[in-house]
Amino acid sequence: MKANFPKLMGQPASFEDTRNRKEHVKRIIVGHPKYKVIYDRLRETHLLSTGTTHPDGVFLSGLTGVGKTTLLKDYAESYPRKRIKGITIVPILYFKVPVGASPKSVASQALYDLGDPNFERGTLVQMTARLLNFVKACEVEMIIIDEFQHLIDRETSNILKSASDWVKTFMEEAGIPVVICGMPESEKIFEWSSQIDRRFCIRHRLEAFNYNTIEDQIEFRTFLKSVDKELPFAEISYLADPQISEKFYYATNGIPFYIMKILEEATIWAAKNGSDKLSESDFQVGYKAVTISQRPHARNPFNDPKFNLRDAVDSENRAKKRHGKRNK
Repeated sequence: MKANFPKLMGQPASFEDTRNRKEHVKRIIVGHPKYKVIYDRLRETHLLSTGTTHPDGVFLSGLTGVGKTTLLKDYAESYPRKRIKGITIVPILYFKVPVGASPKSVASQALYDLGDPNFERGTLVQMTARLLNFVKACEVEMIIIDEFQHLIDRETSNILKSASDWVKTFMEEAGIPVVICGMPESEKIFEWSSQIDRRFCIRHRLEAFNYNTIEDQIEFRTFLKSVDKELPFAEISYLADPQISEKFYYATNGIPFYIMKILEEATIWAAKNGSDKLSESDFQVGYKAVTISQRPHARNPFNDPKFNLRDAVDSENRAKKRHGKRNK
């Protein structure tokens, strides 16, 4: 539910109020259709796997910034941990695979997140056995493993084999559903192991918004309208206005992470200036504050009153081609 923030009426917000507004934007989660489909599938997998002899595995992929981690954390947090008779009950165990991981470091990370003080001690076999005991004692109902690509970054047959063998064995012995999530390249593990391929045959990809069709545009503008309602200001900022939404799409390529970062920075600027809603000048500042290294030739759409999406894309593509020719 949207928090109530006082009207500023031209008076700059205090540092504390500005910080609170910024943090509020960080916490905004909008369950748009793509998000909701995957969220509901997680819930079905979780709840329908209770007591089953063959729990399902789910694989979720997507590029950086589309909201995978936000979705998974959102689901995990809907089943909070609780302390009962001295034991911490962990309905959903969510953890991230560390960079350059091995099966042993994955087991260690899981033990750490379950509160094992000896999470770094022992062989892989010992750690896995201890992890399985913790999973049972903490009554874990589902495990979510994020940033899975870090386990298979090194594309050697030995790494892929050890990773697939460990995941398969652990899933069989744990007897609960497992969700693995990572970048699209994580899918190469399924090509290596037919057993893992079968266990994770339920696969979803979370993608950025598109803007090609009328339906795409309506979906994107509906998302922006929902975000607008949650912004920490007394008045609506009209993010879903056709021209504004077109600019937001160009600025971010429809990637939710960048949309929210622009709004976060715009919120700081607007609050410091005593505004009770966001305006294009705030979006302009927000865009300038957010660096997207993959698009060095993009221009700030929020300072162009005659902005046209197709022309802007064509102009960026031409600049990219000219730059490519100069570098040959």
